[in-house]
Amino acid sequence: MVKGLGWQQGIRQHWRTWLMAPGVTVMTIALNLTGCLQPLEWAVIDQFFRLRPVEPPDPRIVIVTVDDHDVTYLGHWPISDEILAHLLLKLNAQQPRVVGLDLYRDLPVQTGYDRLVAVFRSMPNLIGVQKRFGERQVPPPPALDPQQVAIADLVIDADGTVRRALLSGVDEQTQALCLGLGAKAALDYLDTEQIHLEAVNASRMIYRLGKATFIPFQSHDGGYVNADARGYQILLNFRGDQSQFRSISITEVLQGNVPANYFRNRIVLIGSTAESTKDFFQTPYDNQQQDRASGMPGVIVQANITSQILSAALDGRPVIRVLPDVWEWVWGFGWTLAGLLASWKVLRTLMIEKQGLYTQVILHIVGLSAGLLSSSYFFFLAGWWLPPGLPLVGLVSSAIVYLGAHNQKLQKLAYVDGLTQVANRRYFDQQFAKQVQIPGCLALLLCDVDYFKLYNDTYGHHAGDACLQKVAAAIRQAVRRTDLVVRYGGEEFAVILPGADAIAATKTADRILNQVRSLQLAHENSTIAHYVTLSCGVVSVQVNEQLLQSEHWSVGVLIDRADKALYTSKQQGRDRWTLAELSPHELLHNHYH
Repeated sequence: MVKGLGWQQGIRQHWRTWLMAPGVTVMTIALNLTGCLQPLEWAVIDQFFRLRPVEPPDPRIVIVTVDDHDVTYLGHWPISDEILAHLLLKLNAQQPRVVGLDLYRDLPVQTGYDRLVAVFRSMPNLIGVQKRFGERQVPPPPALDPQQVAIADLVIDADGTVRRALLSGVDEQTQALCLGLGAKAALDYLDTEQIHLEAVNASRMIYRLGKATFIPFQSHDGGYVNADARGYQILLNFRGDQSQFRSISITEVLQGNVPANYFRNRIVLIGSTAESTKDFFQTPYDNQQQDRASGMPGVIVQANITSQILSAALDGRPVIRVLPDVWEWVWGFGWTLAGLLASWKVLRTLMIEKQGLYTQVILHIVGLSAGLLSSSYFFFLAGWWLPPGLPLVGLVSSAIVYLGAHNQKLQKLAYVDGLTQVANRRYFDQQFAKQVQIPGCLALLLCDVDYFKLYNDTYGHHAGDACLQKVAAAIRQAVRRTDLVVRYGGEEFAVILPGADAIAATKTADRILNQVRSLQLAHENSTIAHYVTLSCGVVSVQVNEQLLQSEHWSVGVLIDRADKALYTSKQQGRDRWTLAELSPHELLHNHYH
């Protein structure tokens, strides 16, 4: 019960501190909306893909690869129409459900074109490709029915990496819907299973396909900011690189070295994996592929898209989902608040010990950051992308902001008088030592509350404290922003006036005296008035280079003369100021102690 009450009291006492969390969150969200955190989010999710446990190969897909050894065997590239027709016939003999040809065949290649056209027309399960979007476009094979044509276009992020799948796009000229190769191969395969797209929300283009629900990618989903969301895109939930798919070389197929029923009832994708063809794309796995700096072959990317759709529809494998922006911001706020609370708790616990204070804060923040990344990773394994970049920056920033506020508080405790909230003697000593070394006019006022001991004896120390607080406030109101008001000691105050000559200093002294008088603080035992008054000593000097080089020039010189001027004011009846104007000549030829 006591602990709970202490916690509530802590919150009430430090309410300004708790406002840091929403403030830091708002700043972090604003930073995120500029896109600055996007590379961090991409780097983290790429690492998640690499760390994720390896999945078994998809048994429904076989890839016929064409690598550089195959090109050498074939003797030329592209594959001639004669060889391609022969390849397709061999594949089709095993009755695959779908054959996806991820090779552009818009023009005849060497001999056998008529035979290839005949094969195209005899294979209703064949899908050809075209390059439909972007600056460089490639038409589809002219012999294929338009219903047998898909697009091979891929969506590439600003850093050159493929993380999204383009399932379909709309031809701007014909307004025709063009399915991506990976999507069309999967949908044709599922048609034979009597699994078709069902509209869940047609206006939002949300569709159900078997066990899966597909929601189109939006420009701010996950860690993206203002991404191009044209067409129907989804976040690509990679199965893996080429090792995660059954594959066989074109040479083995042409030579007849294919196991029986290897292609039967499967999707067969044909594509190049030869580095010489440069059909490669960067993916999250590239950092892991030390020997394949060129990236992932396009046909393997298409296989990942196909596998994602099939696995989601048939096996319930999760698609990558994201939270609405508001909930991502709440997620970020929670971790930002956690960083703030951790810093507060450590500093509150170890305030007395001091040693290892900031080390403990850093360790707590590192621990929370590890917890954040681990949480994001486990959510990722479950099919959710909760970007850790925004909350990570918020977490660290809140700790930095809190530490900064804490240091500022410590500095205030070190240099501000706790009672009057003006500077203390330590700060005065530091600042005045600097001011006396700056050429130009400089003035110092020493002010003393008249008969303050009698005031305390009459009204009590509590009233005396309140009196000093009001006097300090009055002095601050009477001086410039550039002037420094100090509680010099007890009931004595000092004011440093940079750039003030004797006239300006005495005018300031007049304002201070009048401001204190206007308080009308009752002082019945004062012999000079019925209210609280001040006596002031004023000293002014013109600091020049000659004076700065003199061994007689020091802080003590001005303080000594101001103190003597204050004493004179008291002797002459109090509630007044006395000016002690010094010339550099006088200071150079006299010693003051």
